[in-house]
Amino acid sequence: MASKSPGKQRRTNSKAALHVQRKRLRARLVTDDPELQAIRSVTVRTGDEVEVLRGDFGNPNSVKTDSRGKRLGQSRGRAGVKAKVARVDTNRGMIYVDGLTISTADGKEEGVPIRPSNLVVTNLYDGDPLRIKRLMERSEGGEIDE
Repeated sequence: MASKSPGKQRRTNSKAALHVQRKRLRARLVTDDPELQAIRSVTVRTGDEVEVLRGDFGNPNSVKTDSRGKRLGQSRGRAGVKAKVARVDTNRGMIYVDGLTISTADGKEEGVPIRPSNLVVTNLYDGDPLRIKRLMERSEGGEIDE
């Protein structure tokens, strides 16, 4: 049985194997595809289209210029960004989205890391037919005719 101690829980999560940590990078799936309605969440991959719900780039009530955000000491930035996943950092458990950058002190542009719980996957990357096939099998009416 796993320990109930919070410190041991955090240590177990941080020392988990990479293939286990990758599976933990899951986000909710919201799609119009009727075949995928039964699927609630998916593992986020590079190429998936996501919408940022929370954080500097997710507040739908404040559309302001790109130079604003909580990181800069001002009110929130762009509203509900919808873009493709640029990179998935399995070690840190963070996801980087196209177009979400912040300027560093030396003037370089750097991607903003986002936790997968603050994202919603709106469209799956269709370059991997095996992934789509497995998702169809997971859904209730996922009969595939080949």
